[in-house]
Amino acid sequence: MSGMIPSVILALDVEDKNRARSVLQATGDRLEWVKIGLQTYLRDGPDFVREVADSGKKVFLDLKLHDIPNTMCKAMESLASLPIGMLTLHACAGPQALNKCTEVANELMPDTLLLAVTVLTSMDEEALSAIGVNVSPQDQVDRLANLATESGIGGIVCSPLELTRLRPVLPKNVKLVTPGIRPTGTAAGDQKRIMTPADARAAGADYLVVGRPILAHEDPLAALEAIQTELSHPPND
Repeated sequence: MSGMIPSVILALDVEDKNRARSVLQATGDRLEWVKIGLQTYLRDGPDFVREVADSGKKVFLDLKLHDIPNTMCKAMESLASLPIGMLTLHACAGPQALNKCTEVANELMPDTLLLAVTVLTSMDEEALSAIGVNVSPQDQVDRLANLATESGIGGIVCSPLELTRLRPVLPKNVKLVTPGIRPTGTAAGDQKRIMTPADARAAGADYLVVGRPILAHEDPLAALEAIQTELSHPPND
């Protein structure tokens, strides 16, 4: 069992800004981190990122940057003035892009943790094969995670089922951010590789990204508190 209690990051993927504000108000001070994804960022723009940060939340901007190295770096320069604590990019952009992005972050975004996305949690072996990657999701995650950390990226977004593989082999200072978290009794949705909050803590996750189990609940605060309670007092404690 890991001694550290992972922080819950709410994936704020909702239909409009008013719904987002309602969820943030409902969860109140119990919520520390908010993930703003591509849908929300494109719809509501950088001003909403500032609004969320001004409300006291830490912002994880999940844009999954993936382009040629120069374009990725220029994109990061465009984001440097925003109050963001985490930013994602695709590890499959390659070592040159990852190294250059690390340099930009060190210079312009020293307080922002870069996170490398390895294999999306919606993808299984069949899906990888369809795009020409003829290895298991686990092998591809291992390959991309090592590439990213060797390039200076400070964190990895990975399926919970890869946690036990990555935590022992990656540097201890590398943060592991884990989507695909589903409390017992909730639907898996389109996630193929899932785990309960307590099991993810035991496997070494530093942050847990949770969306629908909180957003779809009639009482978002109660759903958040139940996850935090499970993390603080796992069933096998």
